[in-house]
Amino acid sequence: MQSLRSLFVPAVLAAWMLQAPGLTAQETGAAEPAEQARRAAPEGRQGRGQDPRGGRRFGGRRRGLTVIEAGMVHPVSGPPIENGVVVIRGERILAVGHQGDLQLPPNSTVYQFPDGHVYPGLIDASTDAFTDAATQRDTRLNGGSELSEALVWTGDRDDLLVEHGVTTAYVHVRSGAQVRGQGAVVRPRAGGFDLWEGKEQAALQLRMSTGTGAMHPLQRQAQLEAAGKLFDGLEAFRDAQEKFDKDLEKYNEDFEKYLEHHRKKNGKDKNKPAPKPESEEKGTGEEKAAAEKPAEAPAPEGRRRGRRRPPGGGGERSAEQADADAFEQALATVMALVDDRRAAEATPQDPRRAGRPSSEAKPDASKAGQGKPSGEGDKKKDDGPERPKYPKKPKQDPQKDALAKVVDGAIPLRIEAHRTEELRAALHLQRDNDVPLVVLEQAYAAGPIADELAEQGVTVVLTNVLPGALGARWDRRNPFAKIDLTALPRHLDEAGVPFAIASGSARLAAALPMMAAAAVGAGVPHDAALRALTLTPAEILGVADDTGSLARDKFADVLVTDKPLFDSDSRVMLVLSKGRTEFERK
Repeated sequence: MQSLRSLFVPAVLAAWMLQAPGLTAQETGAAEPAEQARRAAPEGRQGRGQDPRGGRRFGGRRRGLTVIEAGMVHPVSGPPIENGVVVIRGERILAVGHQGDLQLPPNSTVYQFPDGHVYPGLIDASTDAFTDAATQRDTRLNGGSELSEALVWTGDRDDLLVEHGVTTAYVHVRSGAQVRGQGAVVRPRAGGFDLWEGKEQAALQLRMSTGTGAMHPLQRQAQLEAAGKLFDGLEAFRDAQEKFDKDLEKYNEDFEKYLEHHRKKNGKDKNKPAPKPESEEKGTGEEKAAAEKPAEAPAPEGRRRGRRRPPGGGGERSAEQADADAFEQALATVMALVDDRRAAEATPQDPRRAGRPSSEAKPDASKAGQGKPSGEGDKKKDDGPERPKYPKKPKQDPQKDALAKVVDGAIPLRIEAHRTEELRAALHLQRDNDVPLVVLEQAYAAGPIADELAEQGVTVVLTNVLPGALGARWDRRNPFAKIDLTALPRHLDEAGVPFAIASGSARLAAALPMMAAAAVGAGVPHDAALRALTLTPAEILGVADDTGSLARDKFADVLVTDKPLFDSDSRVMLVLSKGRTEFERK
């Protein structure tokens, strides 16, 4: 499979380069002088816009390709490539393959790391970066709270995710609220962050746990019951919304018919051409008379001569006619409203509401009908349609709106659950409410029920994957002290549960490779641990089409280290985000 890839990828890229100006196919045999000069260049960046053949700059030319050559390239979506190369055009990856198979254009930017390792940018699937202390403690959050509107960049060390190779992150808060709002996907940068377009409301956060400390069973039961009632009334809310939408559509149709009736009633049918005004018909005779009348003598000098506008003349008449049509259209609408007002005034009112005694308001029976022929005292009933009433809008509930998106599968429901009973309650919540996408967070006790999680199709985001992260094993008062978090990824991987390893806190972003290395030490395969930092979290966040692996047409999110990522002394050398250099070690 590797040999086929080494032949196919360079062949495709070479075919594209043959069509581009300034690119030629490389001949087999001895290396060209340009190749020898490029090989002899010092490790690291050769310079943007610099020609590898002699250092000549091409600042006035169109920006060329960005090329990263390294001793090992790890695409994640395929096997590692020794002496690999990643070719970038703009903000996306053009090709991934072996070195020495391509002739590069002269204005390419070349990075060389003979002993380095190239990875996709890391994805932190759970962090509190770019949130302030007030937001993290806010207990008033609910399903309608959008955290994307409260994110800030402080510029301290907690915001420097990109320096540790993190190019995509999911931001949340762990406040005391049961429903903690809607998290957002961001792209960290050296001087701030960018919201991922379309992922500003990426998931709905639910807390089903009472924490890792000791808690009375009745308190935990009350917490679970409250979470189970979260979807109560959602069906009635959605039915009311659908009924309002249908009523509003019918109202618009009926109101158009109502206006059409009154236009015809007042003789202003918009479908028929408006009759010509009398002034226009008379103007025709005046024009004839004016044509037959001999020309007047010019006015004497010094006498002010006035201009007489010809009746019904050319373009001015057309503009007047357009204004008249618009006026008649508005007049028909006003007349319809006036008819409604007259009908309302003609309706007998309750004298008590008018503030007058009943005796004064009652009409004299002896005088009723005097001076009017029989039958004319009654108001003639209009045979036209009644003016429709605007439908009553249902009460707005932003949290119900968010839950509706969860049920529709537009966003996942991320549930924090620690204990076994909490995890099983989360599974019941998913089944009872037909929730398509559920992500379990901090599922510390997931090992014994990993098969149940796999059967229901949930995914898991693990944090604190470090030895002793939940407390010392000798602490008998801590119910989580005996759980080995470093072995949990292996249990999930063996059961077939997709999992991601996340920091959980911005201060632990640098420890992401260390957490994956601890999982490798506990028995999880190396490629599964690497996938838990890249492609799997991209799939959980719904951005795998653009990032998470080194593949053609994906964003050029690239991390370069001087040693294998999981080595304790590995250092970040270069970080590209959408092809932009966000960090480079000097």
